[in-house]
Amino acid sequence: MGWLVMDHRAAGESHASFFTRELLGEKQTMLASAHIGGIGGTFYAAVRQLDSGKVWAMVVLTTGCPGARFGWKAMEEQMGPCECDCPACILDLLTPTDDRYAMEWRQRCRNRAALFGAVVPGAKLEFSVDFLTPDGPHRAFEVVNPSKSLFRSPSGVAYRLTNWRTQTFAIVEGAS
Repeated sequence: MGWLVMDHRAAGESHASFFTRELLGEKQTMLASAHIGGIGGTFYAAVRQLDSGKVWAMVVLTTGCPGARFGWKAMEEQMGPCECDCPACILDLLTPTDDRYAMEWRQRCRNRAALFGAVVPGAKLEFSVDFLTPDGPHRAFEVVNPSKSLFRSPSGVAYRLTNWRTQTFAIVEGAS
């Protein structure tokens, strides 16, 4: 399925309310949701089938923002989406499944959540790509404040790495 784009989406309506109206039927209800990544991020939701009680994950890529042009591409976990930043609080609501793609997706989400949970002040990370800083390109950084995307380069200078969450990295040393 491709993207759906509208020229204008009214501001003020939550993603949960909008996607409930646009994507869910009468026999479905949204139990919990989260939008990760700000404008153009990914919306995750736990959806209950009222007739069977089954709870599955909905994943919606978004582009644009309310109050302007807005687009979305909806998927179910059984489609094995590439996006795997679904919070554990949503994963914990899902009922067991035997669908291979859904199980693999859930495990990727849990692995990613565990990795990000270990990104704490003092931990040392190595990225698979260089970040260009005023003191040169670097792959290795010490975490200063992950919620503010603040990292210290090997030269001791702290930088804000705004897209660090989208990069592949390894934790080479835990916090002391």
